[in-house]
Parts: sequence; C-alpha cells; structure tokens
Amino acid sequence: MLWRFSQGYQEAHPKGEAPIGLLHFIANGIFTNERLLNGISNSRPNLQSYVRGFEDSKESDLLLSIHERIKLKRQYTLDSIDIAVTEGLVVWEKDSARIYPRQITTTPKRGNNLKDSHKRNGGKAEILGKWFAEHTLSSITTYLKIVL
Repeated sequence: MLWRFSQGYQEAHPKGEAPIGLLHFIANGIFTNERLLNGISNSRPNLQSYVRGFEDSKESDLLLSIHERIKLKRQYTLDSIDIAVTEGLVVWEKDSARIYPRQITTTPKRGNNLKDSHKRNGGKAEILGKWFAEHTLSSITTYLKIVL
C-alpha cells in the first residue's frame, strides 16, 4: 500500500516529487483502520471532502484517533518501509527524506495475483497519495488534526 501511495503522490504532484517519509506514517495510520480506509474513494474529490465526510456523519472522533494511530503504528510503518525497500518497491532517498516508488515491469506469475481486496486497498492508497500531493505537510496535519 505504501508503494501505491507513493505512486499516486508522485503522479499527482505538480512537480512530480515523491512524498517525504513522514507522509507514509500518516498514510499508514489511515490504512490500518478499516473505517478510515473505507472513507477513501474516487467519489470524493479531495482530502477536504474526506475530512468533511467524517464530520458530517458525526464521526470526527475517528479523525482525532489518527494522531494516536500514527504513534502506535510507528514501528509497524518503519518495518513496512524497510520491507518495501528490501523488496525493491521503493527507494528511500536519505538526503531529501523522500520515498520514491520504483517502476515494476514484471507481472505476477500464475497463482501469485493479489486478492481483490488487496487490489482495492492499493487503489485507495493511490487515491490518498493523490490527495496528499495537493497539499503541504502542514495543511495535511491541520486537516487531519495531527500534531507533529
């Protein structure tokens, strides 16, 4: 999911930049909660709409939980990034702290295809990456009520 998130971000960023590492921690805080993940869809145009969806349905407390989820999932996120780097899915450029998605040209062999739920969640990760690409880190943390 972090690979797809990075792809979506880089594809949508006005200058084609990759996301900084901190954004992966925020994204993983969202990815690891089904209710937060379910709110991501192409029917929403942007991050602000995503946030309004929780506020309109009186679930703004769920948004407030993202900050704690990021802290709780810190090691999990580091491990996920480490696995993605080891498997050649991403490159973590240490000088800029950006995580670049690698282009994958091979297709899975028969019997190794992803489950439909994994494909669906990967699509959601890409959408979130595109939404994040429209904003600065500061505005993302403000919308999601995260204190860095």
